[in-house]
Amino acid sequence: MRTLLRLIGFLAGTAWLAMAPAALAETSVYANGGAYFTASGPSAYWRYDSGQGYCGQFGTWCSPANSQWTWSTSTYGGVNNAVWNVIPIDRYSRAYAFIPRRNATTRGAKYTVAYNWVSRRSSEIDQMRYYDQWVPLAFGDQLRRIHSVDLTDSTFEATATRVNFDEIKIEN
Repeated sequence: MRTLLRLIGFLAGTAWLAMAPAALAETSVYANGGAYFTASGPSAYWRYDSGQGYCGQFGTWCSPANSQWTWSTSTYGGVNNAVWNVIPIDRYSRAYAFIPRRNATTRGAKYTVAYNWVSRRSSEIDQMRYYDQWVPLAFGDQLRRIHSVDLTDSTFEATATRVNFDEIKIEN
């Protein structure tokens, strides 16, 4: 009996050790229109697609339950912009953008991830290629202390496209 208890104790300890890294991992989702989201530019240019995007389709626990989009522009710096102010965690993390199935037709959405308080990493995402998917930002690199993600409507495309501003996810 004593041998059996030691074996169970050993197995329970092993299972706990296997679970420890998962307990340290953290995923945070920052919604468009949420408390950590700031949109700028003329409100007449912002459009909302109810029941779409991550919160509208899959994340029933988050709000608002819509995706947000605007027309692209060739204006340097953009007309409508958004910032997701992320709660920085002193770990290496990856940033992702959710690209919804509708109103995401730009081929050059420029996302900029700010990290480690002074560094920035930009990447262009072809939103047209994705359908209700999380897409890695900053080339999928792990970055230390991510504190914000910016997106602009400035794509410099020849014809007007739709730039979608949906949820941002940080995984570490």
